[in-house]
Amino acid sequence: MKPEPLIESDAPEIRAEAEKAIAGARTTRERAEKLTRYVNALLDKKPTLSLPSAREVLRTKVGDCNEHTALYVAMARSIGLPARIAVGLTHVRGLTGAFYYHAWPEVYIDDGGDRGMWLPVDPTLNEFPADATHLRLARGGLDKQAAILPLIGRLKMTVLDMKLADNSTPILVGRRSDLPPIRVASAQTNAADCCWLSRWLRPTSSTSLGIRR
Repeated sequence: MKPEPLIESDAPEIRAEAEKAIAGARTTRERAEKLTRYVNALLDKKPTLSLPSAREVLRTKVGDCNEHTALYVAMARSIGLPARIAVGLTHVRGLTGAFYYHAWPEVYIDDGGDRGMWLPVDPTLNEFPADATHLRLARGGLDKQAAILPLIGRLKMTVLDMKLADNSTPILVGRRSDLPPIRVASAQTNAADCCWLSRWLRPTSSTSLGIRR
């Protein structure tokens, strides 16, 4: 809930913009969703070579996933919604079957039930909640992002288990051993990536990642 360097949730202009974004919302969930849609519509989607300060993002109204996330988290905190930054990988539609570095917010939803929940949302891709391809590797600011970025382009994923939605029809092509590996795109792979950081830093190490969903 507290302001941080570059997450200036105590700035009057951040609070004023957040109040404008959630006008008419009555529940925590409605406020969180309205804020997601508002930030998505507010910012021009362009790679930005800068440290994302929420106040500066609000001024310029330009940015990639880091800017969308910083602004969302600051605006959410300014109106009493606990929020934090998640960083990891996501599958971006329209790209060639690869996962890319991404940042997105998590917001705490509590509408008077027995307990609340941390909900991932994605103002960059206009998703509420964020879809299941968002694979969080860390939470936090630039220090956490710097820690995982060297892995981008070197990760390998193995699907350990998969749960389908009710009434869905699974389609399996070929034997399990014939299925292609899941790619995690290199920092230099595709200029359509939504985040400048994953294109700017060269991967330097390798690891493997098992996923259980």
